[in-house]
Amino acid sequence: MSKKSKLKNREKRLQEKRSRKAANKARYAEMRRLGINSKSKRFQSGQRKNHKVGSIDHPNGNCGNVGCKKCFPDLYRLELEIR
Repeated sequence: MSKKSKLKNREKRLQEKRSRKAANKARYAEMRRLGINSKSKRFQSGQRKNHKVGSIDHPNGNCGNVGCKKCFPDLYRLELEIR
């Protein structure tokens, strides 16, 4: 292979890469504008802010753990009766 053809192929590959990157950049910018990229860190952090979990502390409420004796005493009693 001549030096000229190698250089031409290299430039062709670089141009393809540049166009691919530009297309992806435009694609993600549009997703950001529409708010549909649910895998991005920006979207995930926004979801965490909006989705507040209930109190995990027992004095303030139910922790939500099904195996917790304090939150689900009926289930714990049932388990003891079965044994």
